[in-house]
Amino acid sequence: MKLNVNYRELIKTLINLDDTPHRLSLAFSLGVLISLSPFFGLHTIIAIALAFVFKLNKVSLIIGSWVNTPWSAPFVYYAEYRLGALILDINANFSIKPFTIEHYISGGYEVFLAVFTGSVIIGLIFSIIFYFLVKYIIEKYKRRSDVSFKG
Repeated sequence: MKLNVNYRELIKTLINLDDTPHRLSLAFSLGVLISLSPFFGLHTIIAIALAFVFKLNKVSLIIGSWVNTPWSAPFVYYAEYRLGALILDINANFSIKPFTIEHYISGGYEVFLAVFTGSVIIGLIFSIIFYFLVKYIIEKYKRRSDVSFKG
């Protein structure tokens, strides 16, 4: 199965959504937090549920939840595990190879707890970064669009 994601089109979609830059950025950054969570395979479902609960832009939140791709996930989860294990002083046997869902789950509660702890910290950091980055991009684009339409 070939996944062909056009990130340029996703950015254009995000920029052209009918909502304020703050709300779009907030929804996107919550999506980033979800994408970095250890709930592999459930990110889009969680994003849709939270968009309804918090009345946020569904498209922006879903696009944000796709930041962590299947190709980056093993590295992200391993980094989260290492950070969480360091904080919780856990020494479980978890490696990046082979990375399968079975391998991830077979690590048990300690591995999940370490990954979850690391994901909260890394997720919050990246969510804050993406909030400001996305807000800047949307505001810059909308200012440029306003000027060109008035011209």
